[in-house]
Amino acid sequence: MLGLIYGVAFASAADIRVVDFGARGDGKHDDGPALVAAFKAAKDDGLESRVVFEKKIYRLGDHPTAWHCLSLIDHENLIIDGNGATLICGDASLAFHIKGGRNITLRGMTFDTDRPSFSQGEVIAVDNSGTLDVKIRDGYPEPPDEAFLQANKYEAHGGGGRHMIVFENGGVARNARMGNDHLYIRNITRLSPRVFRFHVKEDYLPSMKGIAVGNGITYGLNKVQLPAAVVAAKNKSASIYGQIAADHVENITFEKLDFFGSLNGGIRVSDMHGDVTLRQVRMIRKPSSSHFLSMPSDALHLMNIRGKLLIENCHIEAPGDDCLNVGTLLEKIVDYAPEVPNAMTLTTTDNHYYYYTIRKGDALQFLDTKANRVIGVANVKNVEFIAQRRSHRIVLDRALPALVPANVVVLNLNQMTSSTVIRNNVMTPYMRNAMLVRAQNMTIEGNKFDGSHGGVMGLNFTYSMGESARMRNVNITGNTFSGFQSSAIIMANAYRDQHGVLEAQDFSITNNSFQLGSGKAMRVRGVLNLSLSGNRWEKQGKPVEEGASFLEIIDCMNVMRDVK
Repeated sequence: MLGLIYGVAFASAADIRVVDFGARGDGKHDDGPALVAAFKAAKDDGLESRVVFEKKIYRLGDHPTAWHCLSLIDHENLIIDGNGATLICGDASLAFHIKGGRNITLRGMTFDTDRPSFSQGEVIAVDNSGTLDVKIRDGYPEPPDEAFLQANKYEAHGGGGRHMIVFENGGVARNARMGNDHLYIRNITRLSPRVFRFHVKEDYLPSMKGIAVGNGITYGLNKVQLPAAVVAAKNKSASIYGQIAADHVENITFEKLDFFGSLNGGIRVSDMHGDVTLRQVRMIRKPSSSHFLSMPSDALHLMNIRGKLLIENCHIEAPGDDCLNVGTLLEKIVDYAPEVPNAMTLTTTDNHYYYYTIRKGDALQFLDTKANRVIGVANVKNVEFIAQRRSHRIVLDRALPALVPANVVVLNLNQMTSSTVIRNNVMTPYMRNAMLVRAQNMTIEGNKFDGSHGGVMGLNFTYSMGESARMRNVNITGNTFSGFQSSAIIMANAYRDQHGVLEAQDFSITNNSFQLGSGKAMRVRGVLNLSLSGNRWEKQGKPVEEGASFLEIIDCMNVMRDVK
């Protein structure tokens, strides 16, 4: 008998029940080994399998040489059915790393942590010379102090949410009177039991303006609370980020998942060979808790997707970084000889983090960052991945003119999704962006973007060194934007081709509702074929006419607007 999943025939499905492999689900014992055994059986049976949990609490113990407790390698036609189960991770662990394979669905599960992966407390003293004294609340971990930082050669600031965010009104909103949405910390000293002095990094001192006694703070830990030897051993594992991480998978679906905590981020995918689907995924502050954050870093980090991306009916609230980040990586030329102009070695901005590969036949776009010009597009004729350097040696099907490696970055057009649909979601950032998105053939519709709690930007199509250069065919319709500090929509692209034609093309922004606050509704620059119609503007609940005070359109060609 045959079944069907993702349009592929397979032998009859087999139910693999984790209880049969010794999983207790009592919230106390380490169920990791039992779950590992269940997933091994699912792979070994050669059938489409359904790994079945019960509505219980499963604790995942620590793995000394890996961040993720459950590593699924090359599984095919697999359904992970949570049935309302909760997976609990400790201070030094994450849940799933899924690598390779195809046609995988994970559904009906909640992810949580023993305790928050961030310190949280109240400001009890402020010194404008650059320090804050903070009393850490009960139930939240203490930050590492100076002695621990020095002993482990750590910096008190860095990526993955290792920064301070300042809140007011009991955590209802970020302190938006400050000059930045976060602070980098250079040192932390212990004053007394659960009272710490945070020394703000010098270049962030101007951002302290507006901080007051009584404000709340969070400080994302992101592994800095762990001994360096522990981190070094775990960093040798295949993945380092995301409660669920997935790489090189052909077709994966996440549905009906709740995230109430993580060591760093929520879901991270990279170098996905097929489609990625998210439905009814919630990443929110844990109900009945006093948490200011849902997690210390990005909620959704979805990079280098070759197939379709669909995100619908999801709710993302208060991560310590972006709610959603979609895009691809840039390559830099590290080995190039002008006498062989179609051969070179490329390295990504961060291949340890994203696990990115170039394939034969990929279309690479070469950008001159100094002249803001598109040099051209060439296809990969041959490619070799050099694992030790995490780089690619490539041969192109043609030579490109005027390559000055120091000024050139390279964008893989096959990794920007074939199409993206983001619809009917709620995004509530307390800092940064609701969405940092760089993709092509994209529809963003029916979403609610709420920046009233301290969100800086709603839809940001701009940042990360020029990935916006190839953005084309983008439809933004029927969304609601409210309260963003800077801009509800921002698109700023300076790249043109050799004939002076703008690279960003065919943007449609229609039938959206903008609840105006201190920021602009739109800042759009450098788009060919921009359509604006049916949008509605309100301030303090009253309709207002479209005006230059909140709408900024610069250097765009073929702009179509409502006729007044």
